[in-house]
Amino acid sequence: MIQKFIIALLAITATVCHATIPLAKDGVPQAEIIIDEQANPAVKYAAEELQHWVKEISGAEVPIVNSSQEMPYKLILGVNPELFPGDLEKLLDNDGYAVRTIGNTVYIFGSCPKGVLNGVFKMLFKNSDIIWARPNVEFGTIFSKNPNFQLTQTDYIDIPVYILRGWQMVSHIPSEIWQVRNGSNWVAKFLAYNPQTVKYGMWNEFGGGHNLVRIYIPENKYYGTHPEFYPMIEGKRVKPSDFKNSCQLCFTNQELVKTFIKELDERIKANPDYKTYRIMIEDNYHLCECPECMKSIKLPNGKIVLPTDKNFRSTQFFLWLNQIARHMKKNYPTKRILTFGYFFTEIPPACPVESNISISFCPISKDSKAPMNSPLNAKSNKQFLNWMKIGATLTWREYFGLVGSFPRPIDVIAMADWKYANKYGVNRTYSEMNADIKSILGKTYGSGIKCWDMNSLYFWVMTNGSWNPYQNVKTLRREFFKRVYGPAASDVEKFYSTIETGWYDAGGNSQWNDSSSISWKSSVVEMGTVETCRSLLDSAAKKVINPNGIKMLSALRNTFEFQIKHVEPSFFIKAKKVSSTPEFDPDFNNGDWGGTEVASRFLTKNKEPTREKTAVRILYDNNNIYIGAKLFDNNPNEIFSKKAGQPRDKWPIGDKFDFFLTGNTKSGEKCYYQITFDSNGNLYDACNLNKDWNGDFEVFRKFTKDGWSAMIIVPFKTLNVKFSEDLKMKAMFLRYWDHKSKNKETSFWENGKPHNYHSFGNIIFN
Repeated sequence: MIQKFIIALLAITATVCHATIPLAKDGVPQAEIIIDEQANPAVKYAAEELQHWVKEISGAEVPIVNSSQEMPYKLILGVNPELFPGDLEKLLDNDGYAVRTIGNTVYIFGSCPKGVLNGVFKMLFKNSDIIWARPNVEFGTIFSKNPNFQLTQTDYIDIPVYILRGWQMVSHIPSEIWQVRNGSNWVAKFLAYNPQTVKYGMWNEFGGGHNLVRIYIPENKYYGTHPEFYPMIEGKRVKPSDFKNSCQLCFTNQELVKTFIKELDERIKANPDYKTYRIMIEDNYHLCECPECMKSIKLPNGKIVLPTDKNFRSTQFFLWLNQIARHMKKNYPTKRILTFGYFFTEIPPACPVESNISISFCPISKDSKAPMNSPLNAKSNKQFLNWMKIGATLTWREYFGLVGSFPRPIDVIAMADWKYANKYGVNRTYSEMNADIKSILGKTYGSGIKCWDMNSLYFWVMTNGSWNPYQNVKTLRREFFKRVYGPAASDVEKFYSTIETGWYDAGGNSQWNDSSSISWKSSVVEMGTVETCRSLLDSAAKKVINPNGIKMLSALRNTFEFQIKHVEPSFFIKAKKVSSTPEFDPDFNNGDWGGTEVASRFLTKNKEPTREKTAVRILYDNNNIYIGAKLFDNNPNEIFSKKAGQPRDKWPIGDKFDFFLTGNTKSGEKCYYQITFDSNGNLYDACNLNKDWNGDFEVFRKFTKDGWSAMIIVPFKTLNVKFSEDLKMKAMFLRYWDHKSKNKETSFWENGKPHNYHSFGNIIFN
């Protein structure tokens, strides 16, 4: 047994030394890996991985044994060895690791099996030039052959700042194992507790993502007998299947609480090995409007939360969830609930949150070109700080890995955000990420491989940086460049730096749904750096030596050329100047509107033609811009919108017209303004730098026999713009066609993107 061997070894020496430990000499093994016969599966896997990579590097197959044999050097892998109490005290309750050497014996250990696994991979990284650069099984791992492989760094301890780290991606085993090798301990595929995944030593959480309906209160089980468990919307109890993304539950229904607890009990009894059970809102705003759910909430301290308060729905949800949490606290005191701080629950509630509830905080509207504590992210930061004020246990749940095939330098922002959050005590994080895959189970994920071609650098830096975000980002990047590209490291670094500079100089914001094509256009093509980037990659291709490094560079070059070739062209609409305010002609054929250029090429998100036509025209004078929109509909009697009189700035539900115009803030910063209204005149408006902006504009509407029309008068001064003949302004138009239920369609002018002004079309003022 390992412990007996350690005690015997103490009789020889108890002095930690800094020795060189040969693992192979001329391709012949010089050491053995010792694990306990009853070792945890993760420790066994650590031994197997150590054996595998030593053989790959040196050609020597180091044996795995349960007790010391004749080999001169020993590698002992174990959990909580008695020999190092000081280290174990520091490693308590985390998956950090220590590597210590006594004589010819190296100890790799932690306080948990995952710590041993982390220690093995980090030891290999420190003592060789190996890098698990991307999940690609053909060429994603790069290292040099060395038949005389030896360990020179064998005395250190490494404790993670973030005790939970990882990525949520489409199930793809190579991508998940890539995470394991780079130190993640929260991996979506391996969250399930079973013999096949326990060897990876991951955190185990039951329930997956959005699951109120999917797991606990499924429609096929309860709607027939308990429709009251589901939301009342527009006076009717709806079914989850009525919506693309399901719906929420009726959170004031007390019979639902009892049923939910019963369902949770059944799942805990059937899945007892988990410490965390996820109870996650569905991915929508389809909330209940029944009389009970629309009542003001009176809290125990006497405070009243009104339906119009921003935290009303969050308070309602957590009052519901608190009841379930109290049941869990009483009956399962060692277990916890994890729930989303997302959509309507991103706002902290007015009520306390039970101590056994953890929050997976999702700042989905955050601008990823700036850290959380930037003024550009004031709204998201305010929500975060308010969660901290109420003492919530929070997981920083992000979208850092959701990029297309554009190299978005998000690692700098991720590391800054993790440091910022950690100062408030946050030490858990995970994010969504694209898997390094083209397709699985017949479903195509076209951007996955190209995404990794361009972003392996940033994904690797973030994955290793989440262990300790106080590391230097540039140092991590350069380690990647050196190990992957060798002599070409400087050229590839300059390639990425050129694009990064253009990305920031282009301005605008960045979110999880950025368009790759638009990013290439604004950050590279319009910056005039295509040839600079190409020449740097050409130069690198003459220098790379490692065969897999050559393939990594080839993938990078091929995707670069593909993306440049497929950059979407710019588009525009010519505006016509008028001498005074035009009359509102719903057909836009007469008067000043006659002969005006029409923007009528609207496409669905899949770049397909739309069911119904939309036509937009623009007039202007020295004071105002006039937008005329005709929204055709073959069945105008079926047009659906909520009745007039909805609160301003509540997102209109139903058939609506949405447009964006670029302008400036009062302090002169570039920005864009959004104006949205439905067929009944309910209005939403905002500025990307001021969500509370209410513009000084007018909207005129009229239903017609072939749909409905609108004329919008927007003064230049409300956009903080002064008209001149050389005025440059961009615009984006969207049409939300809605006949209620599933009969809906969203279309975009020339396939531009909302909230991304680099994708907007240009307005040409004649």
